[in-house]
Amino acid sequence: MCPNCILNQASLASGIYIAFGICALFFVVGGAAMYWAFRNGEFENMEDSKFEMLDDTPEGRLAIKAKAQYERLRTRNVGSGS
Repeated sequence: MCPNCILNQASLASGIYIAFGICALFFVVGGAAMYWAFRNGEFENMEDSKFEMLDDTPEGRLAIKAKAQYERLRTRNVGSGS
């Protein structure tokens, strides 16, 4: 029990209802997140993510995007005098 419940002589049942309410809220939010993810196709192709993570060749599209972003940031910092 929480210290406030002990000091105010509150029953254990009132805390249980609040705890179950919070758990139910987390369950509903988690269910809604899973529904959203399935509906938007987040779980369609789970194999590609592990290969994209290992894409470190210069020809890879992720490497090209990373290089472009790096160059953009580098030229912005060079132009500002940093």
